[in-house]
Amino acid sequence: MSYTITSDCIACDRCRVECPTEAIRIESGVLLIEPTRCNHCVGFYGTPQCAAVCPTNFGCLPDNTCSWTVGSLKSGDYWDVWFTRYQSLVKKLKQQKARHYWQHWFDVYSQTLVSLFS
Repeated sequence: MSYTITSDCIACDRCRVECPTEAIRIESGVLLIEPTRCNHCVGFYGTPQCAAVCPTNFGCLPDNTCSWTVGSLKSGDYWDVWFTRYQSLVKKLKQQKARHYWQHWFDVYSQTLVSLFS
């Protein structure tokens, strides 16, 4: 699954400039994302930069969320969509295995603090 440019795009070109894989191109004045090149910025950033820099927050979305647009959302629907997305992200986080790196980092950090204050 890659990201896609929606009808809410204002063609500011920020996403194309920030894309580390150069998956976004301009074709006939329209921004397009090449799905075979889009990797969600894995290995570059913690979040896809096209979505992070989008000033409309809806111009660049994952393909599976593009069945709606900002204009089609009623105020109640907006929060339903928001909480559904939030809950799916929390579920994904809970399913991920804990990385030992961070546990080690916190152990070393806490030991350093103890040695500083004792």
